Amino acid sequence: MLKVEELEIRSAIIHRLDNQKDNGSGLDLSDLPLRMDNELKTVLETHTISGFQDGRIRYANFLDKDINLVLTESYKLLDNPNNEFITGSKKLARLLFTAMTNKSISAADIAVCLATCNNVEYLCLLKLDYKDNYISESFDTPAGRYIGIKKLGSGWPQLGTKLQKAAFIKRTNEEFELIILDRQKSKTDQTDISLFFQKSFLNVEIIDDSKMNTSGFIKGVKEFIKTSSISPEKKRSIVDNAINLVVNTENINLNQFVESQFSENLPVDERKLYMDSLIAEFERQGVRRAEFVKSQDIANIYAKKRKITLEGIKLEVESAIYDDPDKFKFTPYLNEEGIEVADVIIKGLKINKMD
Repeated sequence: MLKVEELEIRSAIIHRLDNQKDNGSGLDLSDLPLRMDNELKTVLETHTISGFQDGRIRYANFLDKDINLVLTESYKLLDNPNNEFITGSKKLARLLFTAMTNKSISAADIAVCLATCNNVEYLCLLKLDYKDNYISESFDTPAGRYIGIKKLGSGWPQLGTKLQKAAFIKRTNEEFELIILDRQKSKTDQTDISLFFQKSFLNVEIIDDSKMNTSGFIKGVKEFIKTSSISPEKKRSIVDNAINLVVNTENINLNQFVESQFSENLPVDERKLYMDSLIAEFERQGVRRAEFVKSQDIANIYAKKRKITLEGIKLEVESAIYDDPDKFKFTPYLNEEGIEVADVIIKGLKINKMD
């Protein structure tokens, strides 16, 4: 997950990659950067922001760094944009076109952009798949007025349409080297169509961040309730719901979780404040994506019951309760004989009278 607080595209260039034509004739490279008026700049920035904030982005590092041509050309371009922008963008466009050998892959324009996002420099590669555009037309016939539809040709995805493939490459390699969006790739699909962008073109390795995201999700909830003004009952409910989600589901969607925790009957501003605060806490705790596959290792920890025994007493405590100081407090220490023991405090027990 990357929340875009500020983004500006400083320069861009467009190349045409129509792989539906034979003998490579569909490769059409521009010799000049894009002349960006305010409208066109807004279009590119909107698509770029949409790509950055897509719930399916993944963080990645380049493989085979000594021979990875996309890495080499991207870094040359980022290091010397004044002299390398046009030449480097052409080389990247050729590499992508070469990877698009299968005609089942959508023809597209590639927008190569230099952008600043949250004060970090990125080289943005946006694959803008062609979409057929239609318009109505009307004319008179001997039988009367006729209104029909005609095809105008191919165009870019409309604003608001999610990009299928994009890459955002940064020059510094702290934590990760690039962000990749590949919505068409599934876990099980190993076909050339599925792998061409990630493997054949970029040649990257996805960072396995499920443990970081899952851990940050739980930590974010626990930190949120420490400072939130909501009731103690509501705090416990949110923690329980978060743990149940980690234990019982495969995928975690932050926006869906946050929206489900706060009633729509709350005042709009109050509900939005709670939701924004919880999302911000997830980000502070290292959650990188708005939608991710949970870590089964962490799920197993929360699924286990803790067993505590004392002569005549045996407790089995659900993990969600064990880790909730408002319900359960466990204080281990060494007794006079050097044996580890513990004091246990259980809060809020329901009393059922026995006959």
